[in-house]
This record gives sequence, C-alpha cells and structure tokens, in this order.
Amino acid sequence: MSGSQWLAQALHDVGMLLYAGPMVAFAVLIGRSTRLPALQPWDVVRTFRAWGAGLGLAMGAWVTGLLARHWLQRGAFTWALDTPADQLLLASHVVFFVAWVWNVRVEVWSLEPLRQLDRGGAVSDPAAYSTAARKLARDLALQAALVLAYAALDARPS
Repeated sequence: MSGSQWLAQALHDVGMLLYAGPMVAFAVLIGRSTRLPALQPWDVVRTFRAWGAGLGLAMGAWVTGLLARHWLQRGAFTWALDTPADQLLLASHVVFFVAWVWNVRVEVWSLEPLRQLDRGGAVSDPAAYSTAARKLARDLALQAALVLAYAALDARPS
C-alpha cells in the first residue's frame, strides 16, 4: 500500500470511527432518554447538538477518505458489477450515500424543530419538544443502522 493509499484509508477509517461511534451512542441514548428518570430529553439533545461540528468534520474526513481511497484503488470514479467484490463495493457506496443524505435530513428536519423549541436554554413547550425528540430518536436510529450497515459492508477483505 502506497503512502497516499495509506493516508486515504486512515482518513476514511478515522472519520468513520469519529462519526459512527458517537452517532450510534447518541441514537441509543436519545432513544432511551425517556426511560431514564434523572435525564431530561433536552439535556441529551443539547449534548448531541454540541457534537454537531465534530460530527460534521468527521463526516467530511470520512467522505474525503472514501473518495480518495476509491480513486487511488481504481484510478477513476467508476463502478463495475462484474465480480462479487465489485458488487459489494457498489453496495457499500450506495449505503454510504443514503447515510450521507439521511444525515442532512436529520440535521435539517429533525434537529431544527428542537432548536426552535430550545432557545436561550429554556424549552418553550415541553410536550412539543418531547414529540420532536421522538422523531429525532427514530431518525437517529435509522442513521445508526445505515452507518453500521456501511461498516459491515466495508469490512470486506481487500
């Protein structure tokens, strides 16, 4: 493996780890926060929102590493379906793309209503916040499943 291939792989792996780990953890924590009596849903969501910049940078590193790795391995942005390995590679890229698009959905349509209800550190309508937090929990559960599916598909032998 050349130095640039190693760098692309490292960028991919570190970005994926720094994105996937917290995403799965927050999906579980936000999904279960209503069952933890000492924990208010807005406390967990505020913590998740505070991780936003880090998750964005991690996703950026993951995308960059994935694209660089693909280019360095193939010499182009082409996909073939000739072998089972090619089919698996395409499947992993499709799952990644869906996760990337779903991440935008989570950010815009799931988190924005919560931001609007939580201004200045005070929740204006706890019932509406609880409803919006349940939607976020569902969306994060799907995001976590997509990330884990990608990791499983990408764990193939080279």
